[in-house]
Amino acid sequence: MAAESILSTNFCVFSRLPIYIPFEGAVLITKTIFLDYLICRKNCWLKVHRPEFIEAFALSELELQLLEQGDDVERAARMLFPAGVLVVKTGADAVRETQELMAKGATIFQAAFSSGGFFVRCDVISPAPEGAWDLFEIKGNNALKEGIDDRDHITDLTFQAIVAERAGVTLRNRTVILLNKTYVRSGALDVDRLLQQMECSPGVATKHPDTTRAMDEALVYLKQTDEPQDGCDCHYKGRSRQCSTFPYSHPDVPAYSVHDIVRIGASKKKLADLIDRGIFNLEGIPEEFNLSRAQKNQVYVAKTGQSIIDKVRIREALASYQWPLHFLDYETFAPAIPMFDGYGPYQPIPFQFSLHILTGPDAEPAHFEFLHDELSDPTGDVVRLLDEHIGADGSVIVWYAPFERGVNTEMAARCPNLATVLTRINGQIRDLRDIFVDQHYVHEGFKGSTSIKAVLPVLVPDLSYEHLDIKNGGIASARWSEMITTTDGAERSAISGALKDYCELDTFAMYAIWKELNAIALSQ
Repeated sequence: MAAESILSTNFCVFSRLPIYIPFEGAVLITKTIFLDYLICRKNCWLKVHRPEFIEAFALSELELQLLEQGDDVERAARMLFPAGVLVVKTGADAVRETQELMAKGATIFQAAFSSGGFFVRCDVISPAPEGAWDLFEIKGNNALKEGIDDRDHITDLTFQAIVAERAGVTLRNRTVILLNKTYVRSGALDVDRLLQQMECSPGVATKHPDTTRAMDEALVYLKQTDEPQDGCDCHYKGRSRQCSTFPYSHPDVPAYSVHDIVRIGASKKKLADLIDRGIFNLEGIPEEFNLSRAQKNQVYVAKTGQSIIDKVRIREALASYQWPLHFLDYETFAPAIPMFDGYGPYQPIPFQFSLHILTGPDAEPAHFEFLHDELSDPTGDVVRLLDEHIGADGSVIVWYAPFERGVNTEMAARCPNLATVLTRINGQIRDLRDIFVDQHYVHEGFKGSTSIKAVLPVLVPDLSYEHLDIKNGGIASARWSEMITTTDGAERSAISGALKDYCELDTFAMYAIWKELNAIALSQ
């Protein structure tokens, strides 16, 4: 496609939503559109041609946060190219500006190229000997991703190389810039150590034929004006990997289906077998079908409506807890660019905790909380308060122990003088979730999940997150970052209150679930 025609077929992006709206009936395929196509082509077609689906494509708080962190990494990476020039124009104007800068031999940020119906913005291109150019793709990851659905860095880089080369650019090296997972901040940010460069030309060459073929197929598929009627291939994926328009493309699949069977996404042959037989309801799964114990239990309760409750095992699990009980939950923020000394990329900052302490079976829980409201490392304050409220006696009850233990281990590494306290607390941790993971309690309402938000409505229906302004950890993380960097006054106070309400409910919910389990275990 000629540069002059880009504006007539360009796409729009609203509020960082990945919605592509064609002009004059044509589609310009960008890198984002192409990578979306590779994940689910029908979902991508709907993004391009059906803007009324805009709400289905809205990004979550976590996804928006990851985009912002990717922007942070890109800004940091530009420091590796101090003479670089940013292309600020869009569409055809960006292509022309890129060509003008290339004629001057400049290193260019966000260079724009167009060819044959494809359009790309390259993070960095830099002049190389004999009229060639080096292409750099900046990723907010700390490991090279290959062949992983929506995180295939090599396919990403290959698409850019193909479009640039078709536009007449001779490339020498094709490089991915990543975060260095071993970097630990000490003082001012050291960009040369924070980032690492991986030359990927051999991998790009290997991917070139398949990517070229997929680009040609995408061009034909996405230019269709009539909606494809073949559904989408996401019916061969577990629920968490399905596209956002799956219910629209597959109205015959119930909201609770075989796609929700625990770990069915990791058992691709099993899922494909069920789908190919036209079995979508759990009730339709044959008795002889090969399933794991946990999967069989989930199917059993769905078919019979009878819960599995092993009172003996529940009683044994709860009896292993020591008094007093400390119900603990952390909220963390894990920035790509380390904010404080002692942190590496994506290491979590424990900015908040909630703690409910129960001294005996008939006592009422006492609540303690901490919320860091400054732009500084909260580690020292967190550990001192935990040491104050959690003594050597008793158990620390959490939901998904690897997370809390991991946070404690990293705090101990940053503050060796506090390591004794954190090591002790890690030894006291007991995971309430294990009762459900170990299948001592299986209920149809869990729908195969062992998350606290799946278990709570079944065991304690009077408690709910729905009335809260903050309903999950991703939102909590984003709000805390916002609170300490861009707010003050009433807005800051409102975010602080919402964070406290959310974290407090997490630990009170654990107490309430424990209480219900205890009553069940002791019942006749």
